[in-house]
Amino acid sequence: MTPGRLIAAALAGAVLVAVHAWPADAQGPGGGRGPGMGRRPPPPRGEREPPPAPVEESPPGRYPFEFDKILEVVNRGEGRQALAWYEETVAEAVQQGDRLRAARASFGVAVVALRVGLFQKAIQAGQKAVEIFKASDTLGPADAGRWSSTYIQLGAAYRHVGDLAQARKTLEEALTFAESHFRGRREMVNVGMILIALARVANAQQDYQAARERATQAAEFFEKAAANMPPSAPERARTAIRRHAATALAEMGRAELGLGRRDEAEAAFDRALKFARLVGLREAELEIVQAQATLAVARQDWAKAEALYRQGLALAGEIKQPGALMWLNQGLARALKELGRPDEAFPAAREAVRHVEEVRAELGESGLRSQFLEDKQRIYQLAIRLALDIKKPDEAFALVERSRARAFLDILGNQTTVSKGRTRALVEEEVRLRARLGEARATVQESDDDAESAKARARVDALDRDYRAFLDRVRKENVEQASLMTVEPVTLSEIQALLPEGTTLLEYLVGDNDVVVWAIDRHGVKVAKIDGDRPSLVGMVRGLRAAIASQASLDDVQRRAAGLHARLLGALRRELGGGRRLLIVPHGVLHYLPFAALRSPGGRWLVDDFAIATLPSASVLRYLTDKGVNTSGRTLAVGNPDVGAGLALRWAEREARMVGQREPGATVLVRADATEAQVKKLAEGAGLLHFATHGELSETDPLSSALLLVPGGGEDGRLEVRELFGLDLHARLVVLSACQTGLGKISSGDEIVGLQRAFLYAGTPAVVTTLWKVDDRASYELIRAFYDRLAQAGAMEALRQAQIETMRAFPHPYAWAAFGLTGAPR
Repeated sequence: MTPGRLIAAALAGAVLVAVHAWPADAQGPGGGRGPGMGRRPPPPRGEREPPPAPVEESPPGRYPFEFDKILEVVNRGEGRQALAWYEETVAEAVQQGDRLRAARASFGVAVVALRVGLFQKAIQAGQKAVEIFKASDTLGPADAGRWSSTYIQLGAAYRHVGDLAQARKTLEEALTFAESHFRGRREMVNVGMILIALARVANAQQDYQAARERATQAAEFFEKAAANMPPSAPERARTAIRRHAATALAEMGRAELGLGRRDEAEAAFDRALKFARLVGLREAELEIVQAQATLAVARQDWAKAEALYRQGLALAGEIKQPGALMWLNQGLARALKELGRPDEAFPAAREAVRHVEEVRAELGESGLRSQFLEDKQRIYQLAIRLALDIKKPDEAFALVERSRARAFLDILGNQTTVSKGRTRALVEEEVRLRARLGEARATVQESDDDAESAKARARVDALDRDYRAFLDRVRKENVEQASLMTVEPVTLSEIQALLPEGTTLLEYLVGDNDVVVWAIDRHGVKVAKIDGDRPSLVGMVRGLRAAIASQASLDDVQRRAAGLHARLLGALRRELGGGRRLLIVPHGVLHYLPFAALRSPGGRWLVDDFAIATLPSASVLRYLTDKGVNTSGRTLAVGNPDVGAGLALRWAEREARMVGQREPGATVLVRADATEAQVKKLAEGAGLLHFATHGELSETDPLSSALLLVPGGGEDGRLEVRELFGLDLHARLVVLSACQTGLGKISSGDEIVGLQRAFLYAGTPAVVTTLWKVDDRASYELIRAFYDRLAQAGAMEALRQAQIETMRAFPHPYAWAAFGLTGAPR
């Protein structure tokens, strides 16, 4: 079970125990306090701990504020309805000045949002609840419990979105709060839960010493509590305590393993397995088996690892855990590979990929979908290399494409205007179906009862059938939208048929110790594996870019460019044959490489010999070939918008006017006329779009990357990526003669999400962009040369010739190598 799922499992039962503590004398002598479990002493001997305060019941017609009852609402499949009610209640309570009610409702929002995959909403609601609770002078026990639980919701949400530092900070604050606000068993259960969560985060941060300390404290308490529970204790409470003991021991074992203490890790896992089997829940047992398999891998005991992974697969299949099936199949594939059985390993790796895509499709929140793939690329990498090992280059290529195909819509998700009019209903329906699947999956994860789990799994199966039927319908209505909702990569034979004569496609895959590249043209396919570690390649690309950006000596740039040419193209130069066009699908750091400026052994820039274009993935070719056909002849040229004297671009204004003179019937917008409102109004009817403006890149939020225009008319002057995705363009070409318009954030599936990708989806087949801040005058000269040749030569060849002409006046690659074409090779 992954750390995120462990959090969900812990939250399902632990807070319930904290609120409904059993009598004090059930714990036995000494109170069972583990080291560090709290600052306050237990009640004096002979005194009973005060009973839990009565919980606030919910009148008919509204949803509850009690944690366990909120979970029941989610388990009934009413998560979305409840979320809307809690949000409305927050607004009403704020308006009425009832701050505690607003805090309780915010707590409800956080609990539900966490379980339906809306992590940003969970964070915002949790922060609001904590803020109000903290500002309250007096809180009853029930609200103090909600306050403590809110911290745990926040920690879980931060953990889910990958913000481990904030998760740890929040949980440490929760620990301080719990130790100072609760007494006796309620304190210890709360503190124990928080310690487990902190151990989980510390393990994820590879702070194994801290993880061991936290997990050990929690394990000592929960083991003692389990041993001292009276026969009269509710079975659900007994199950929860045992489950927490198993979880704490599993985290302890992971920490010991991280510290290299394998025998201690094995002992912790064995103790954890004892509790997991006592619980009788397959999820808990599966978690421990996975941990034991990890230990076997660390010991390189591949035979034992194989046996454990197969045992785990049987358990995961029984309880329908696609997330566990993903990692178990990956582990089995690796073990079989190490045992010298690649033919058996490849089907397991391929099955792991299938489960990656299944789990990913069920996650309702776009940010999570993107984060989800961050650590899954190694699953694809293993499958790809196994396919190559057993001489299946076509399957390896399909897997490469699968690893890229979904990334860009993941980052868009439902937070943008991606759904154009003709596809909006499809997108909204997909969001609804994914949300229902997410709620059902949460029910399976959080159930402590086998019968309830079986019922929940049946509901997941039914909803999964509904989702697949929906995707079948989408394929009939909108092929491109279907490709973004499901992984339907192009095959090698399809690519060969799509490539024009004389064009070679180079698709790269950067691994830890090599680079794999496919060279594909209409007549054949060659696969090459280039040795060399990833860090050295990253250093070479950064070195070349830095030399170009700083306008280092031409000799230095040429030397660096020759080294990269030898590494990336040396083994394939003969395969390029007589072709004059290269279509490149980069990977990883290669997205930032100006391929045109690579230097051959003969002392020629790559652009001297080839017209070059890039693609985010080979699969997009099938959708670009029909875009921009039969478009209007109108051109829209935008230059030097009036966005402040310090940002004036004198040559950009001349550039826009020059484009207008060369393109009949062009509309030219410069200075105050270059408003965002006017651009949006005219863009959808233009056959060619040219922007000579400032561009602004955001690495942290790629959707906010923008072209800077003049505000007004209800627009802020920032034409952002998220807005571009919502346009319905028909332009055959977009030219972005601006700063860094080709850059963006490399997404989890490796595509760059930026302005170029936005324009491709919006409707244009090709985009000219730049990789760094370009020289104003050199840019003007290059664009002039480009348009002189565009009508006769087409965009790829026109750009090549313009770069060659520009380098005569400006020999340094700083002036001409930043420009690149992304899109269809026409």
